[in-house]
Amino acid sequence: MMNQALSLEAIRTLREALSWKYPSDAEVRRFLFDIKLDATRIAFHNRADLTWHSVLDEAQKRGARWVYAVLDRAIEEYPEDEILRRLREGATVRYAEGPSITSLPWRGSGGPPLEKILGTQSSLVPVSYLEIGIRRAQAVARIQVSDGSLGTGFLIPGDLLVTNHHVLGDRDAAAAATVQFNYQKTVEGRDAEPEELRLDPDACFVTSSDDDCTIVKVAGRPSARWGTIALQPSRVELGERVNIIQHPGGDQKQLSFFHNLVVYVGEGRVQYLTDTLPGSSGSPVFNKHWELVALHHSGGWLLEPGTKDRFFRNEGIHVDRVVDVLRMCR
Repeated sequence: MMNQALSLEAIRTLREALSWKYPSDAEVRRFLFDIKLDATRIAFHNRADLTWHSVLDEAQKRGARWVYAVLDRAIEEYPEDEILRRLREGATVRYAEGPSITSLPWRGSGGPPLEKILGTQSSLVPVSYLEIGIRRAQAVARIQVSDGSLGTGFLIPGDLLVTNHHVLGDRDAAAAATVQFNYQKTVEGRDAEPEELRLDPDACFVTSSDDDCTIVKVAGRPSARWGTIALQPSRVELGERVNIIQHPGGDQKQLSFFHNLVVYVGEGRVQYLTDTLPGSSGSPVFNKHWELVALHHSGGWLLEPGTKDRFFRNEGIHVDRVVDVLRMCR
């Protein structure tokens, strides 16, 4: 397409995408050097969204070709990125964002107060938050399916494992699969000793393709060693922060802890910005009180239920739907 000026919405989308891909000042400086944009005219903030706001503002002042120089360089380095390609083609891209920095009341220096809650709600939590998170993490396991695919699951009371239907779709798949607890790093950076167990679908197995949820019995009473996560109805609202304990890519256990806002709730689905990877399917999604609010199951260009709009998000099954599936097992 011709280098027509990008819309303000497209500029915001580009800034968000670049902030994720080049989060440090050093990466931004290297990027500017590559496209020969004068870094001395850029305000570096040690915060990616503000720094990239300054970069794109300077590029716009110089003309549309400089904005496209930024976009084209990013596409060179991330050729598979669908957002960047759609922007280059002039397609409409609606990228889910957190709160706009321009909507916040804080405007920088200018006298007291010297501290401020930088958003619509506080992100401060008690230090016990970390300990509770560790306890929840013990109940999360990696699932190895006989076809070589990997997923995540978590224990609920009764030695029952919750995961996705697309991970374990029937009794035969569950009978042939194994689960690994404690597949993670220790605080010393060493590999922890995992415990591998079999599933017992003859004792309990229930699945729902509509809600992409499977619940199956685990042999060997693992909850006595790894604990459980309470499964009960819960509320989750727009703007909440949610964390996901997962095995992304089938790797050792990890926690997604940043850029984690809820952006849609409804029709049995919760959509959020929290990072995941293939292998994260079946992970528990928690609110700031470490209460289970969803079962993670997909990500990408997702249709927002009740609309025709697609957004680049992750999605989980609302915990209330998982509770309904559990009732079928009893």
